[in-house]
Amino acid sequence: MLVGFFDSFLFPRSILCEQQFNPAQLHKERSEILLTSEMRFELSELRTFIIFSQVDRYSLQVASFGNDLYRENFFEFGFGFPVGKGFALGINVAGLNCWFKDISNDFIYSLKIGGQYENAPFLVAAWINNFNIPRLSSIDYVPLSYSLDVDYQALPTLLFDFAIRGADTELPFYNFGLTFLPHKVLALVIGVNTRPMLLEYGLRLSLGKMSLSYSGNRHQQLGLTHSLGLGFRP
Repeated sequence: MLVGFFDSFLFPRSILCEQQFNPAQLHKERSEILLTSEMRFELSELRTFIIFSQVDRYSLQVASFGNDLYRENFFEFGFGFPVGKGFALGINVAGLNCWFKDISNDFIYSLKIGGQYENAPFLVAAWINNFNIPRLSSIDYVPLSYSLDVDYQALPTLLFDFAIRGADTELPFYNFGLTFLPHKVLALVIGVNTRPMLLEYGLRLSLGKMSLSYSGNRHQQLGLTHSLGLGFRP
């Protein structure tokens, strides 16, 4: 396996986009555009740019990660729909482009499926990413990743989240999160990821049709990752 190949697309980029990663969430009709810039470990060479848009129950996402020598490009189309009281399903189809300067320029595709069941105050969701195991060759591939997530809305202003996740044949790891809404325009989030051990945090400020967000995490050896987002709902 090519180490790190599309590694940044295996799981949600930040604690603020947990639900967005599951295509089943698209069953909630809405219109929005989100622009995000992420810098991993404070290295400009590892910057990712993301554009995400949803119209009704359809989504389109474009992302680019890397530098002048190596780059990963990501194009994804998604659709979600309800299938019964409290149940929803969704599917994403993505095109993956891996570019090495003067060496190669490869294209493959990936499939993701997701589902959820909501019965207040609980929401149980799951997704499987890259379940078709995209391959560049017989040995270089993008690993399957998965998640089982349980949300508990303890109060209108307080949400707890717990997830079991994993990739390929490795042992699973865990993610714990808490969202606090002290005001209708402000959301504060904090979480812990167990592999690698990360402290995650973020905030979202909603100003009418616009929203501003910041999220980050701290890797014990590699340092800080920052993510800035700008959203618009017409």
